[in-house]
Amino acid sequence: MGRLASNGAAFGLLAFLTLPAAARGDRPLEEGSQEEPKPAEDLEGLLRKLREARQAFNTRHRSRLEELENVRGSTRRLEAELSDLRSRESEADRGLTEVRGDLAKLKAEEAADGLRASLGPDVDRFLREGRDSIDRGIPYRVQDRRQRLGASEEGALSDRMSRAWSFLQEEIRIARSGEALSEEIPLGGGRAKPARVFRVGHLVMGYVTEDGLEAGLWNGSQWTPTASPGQERSVREALDILERRRAPELIRLPLLKRRPS
Repeated sequence: MGRLASNGAAFGLLAFLTLPAAARGDRPLEEGSQEEPKPAEDLEGLLRKLREARQAFNTRHRSRLEELENVRGSTRRLEAELSDLRSRESEADRGLTEVRGDLAKLKAEEAADGLRASLGPDVDRFLREGRDSIDRGIPYRVQDRRQRLGASEEGALSDRMSRAWSFLQEEIRIARSGEALSEEIPLGGGRAKPARVFRVGHLVMGYVTEDGLEAGLWNGSQWTPTASPGQERSVREALDILERRRAPELIRLPLLKRRPS
């Protein structure tokens, strides 16, 4: 039995030695090769590199955050300055608009002053002469015509010019027209009778009493009877023409002479 056990062990050792190195788990060593690092040392090196990389990343991240915050701070300051500049610009624009408005008003006032200085005296003289013309002219709607001129030369220049223009337009209409109307006229001896009065421009005014008994003319200062039968006939014919009872024709009548002022 002991010889068999000894022979068995020797056979097993011989079999193990005869197996290939790869089968036994042994790694053959090449001539001149170094022993490879251990897994623990590799892991430790890898961790160290990771820590260094993370630390570098964190450093760069903090630096970029600081730069970004600086940029944001600069942007906020610029926005505040820009808002202030815009506010000042708006205020300057408002001030410029006010100045331009004041200049326009000053120019308008200067123009108005110059206009008043140049036209004012002429307009006032026209108003005075207009009233004198009414007083020394024909007795036709005297009150209305004086009211159109106004009571005095007071008031704004524009108002006085408007009154003068309105009066001038009315006087032109009177000068270019003729008409007949009913009035009560004063006659000699303190009498007054209703009559049909006719007018041709500012130059001729006559009357025929409504009872048909009297006829006459305005001589520039008062109503007077006609000077002759022929003149009376012309007065009656002129009234008939203006009242469309007779065809128009040439009639001779004395023209009014303006009373001296």
